[in-house]
Amino acid sequence: MTVTQAQVGAALLPDAHAEPQGAASHWSLAPASRPGLDTAASHPARAWRTRARLQVLPAWREHLQLLSHHDPDYAYDPGHEYQEDWTTDADYRRDGVRLYCFDGEGRLVMPTGSFHGKLIEWLLQTLCRVLGHRVCKEPDLHYAAAVGEALRQFTAAGEPRTLKAPDLAVMPPAWTLAEPRERTVEERIIRLDRGDPPPELVAEVVSKSNRGKDFDDNLDLYAALGIPEYLIVDTGEFTQTPGLWLFRFEASGNAYRLAESGRTLTACGIPMRLRDAEVTGNAPVMQCRDPDTGRWHDYESDLRAEGRMDTLVRQLGKLPGLTDRDRRHAENHWRQNGLPDNAEELLMEAARKPAQWREFLNIPA
Repeated sequence: MTVTQAQVGAALLPDAHAEPQGAASHWSLAPASRPGLDTAASHPARAWRTRARLQVLPAWREHLQLLSHHDPDYAYDPGHEYQEDWTTDADYRRDGVRLYCFDGEGRLVMPTGSFHGKLIEWLLQTLCRVLGHRVCKEPDLHYAAAVGEALRQFTAAGEPRTLKAPDLAVMPPAWTLAEPRERTVEERIIRLDRGDPPPELVAEVVSKSNRGKDFDDNLDLYAALGIPEYLIVDTGEFTQTPGLWLFRFEASGNAYRLAESGRTLTACGIPMRLRDAEVTGNAPVMQCRDPDTGRWHDYESDLRAEGRMDTLVRQLGKLPGLTDRDRRHAENHWRQNGLPDNAEELLMEAARKPAQWREFLNIPA
């Protein structure tokens, strides 16, 4: 059946000719669909939205400015969707913003490809927030040839292996970086064969080709190297059974034992959990809980929250009638107590009625 433009407008866009009243009021500014849902947005409907946005460009641009990742220098395309954590614009690359595309049926799906590497990076950043900057991505663990020979782990040339690079390693506190930055090549080299201390924990994220090694060869190797804890993260991308496995070294048996498994466990003294993605088909979310605050952290959520806070603090600075002292007081209150869920709408109301800003923003005197 052919869908006409008029039918699209009548079925999906009942207020197609309504005059926009603000950045969040016009129908064309709401998301066309949401990734993972069954609701589809046909090509005619998407084209209709593009034309509508062109007619309300100032309101659309004002709407974009509320995004935590908004870039005033970027040429945003009204033919694409830009939301807090996803977009359909393949050229728009921002941390924490996933790329989606419309499939043949008009549903938003993630482009095909493994999220193995992305999950490692997110887990690295999450662990650093809780344990400090002593977490190392893909370190080079050098060990004696006698270890590889004893474990019968040889190269194709028959030589004993002497190097292993786990996905992640938690180093002793003395290896903590003074500032958040990527480690140099030299800082990722750990010479266990020359007396360097072993990591407190190594972690492997299961990929399509390494699952057998993670539960077999790597288990034997990390135990032989005396690493206290070994964490395996299975995202379920290839096995359909996501979960966590934690092995602890027992000196009495000179081997690992399975200490915990499931979706939640404690490693390096830190509670960790693997949660399903909010959107079907996305990478699961690995979270760590801060023992001091009790707050659960994950890289994407933290990044979005920080960006949103910075954006709203800038918007706060534009409110008329507030003194610098008032602005600092409101910002400190937000940073200590968190933002209300509808902070963007409250700021817009406060801008319309500056005399009542405390009431709208719920800021105590």
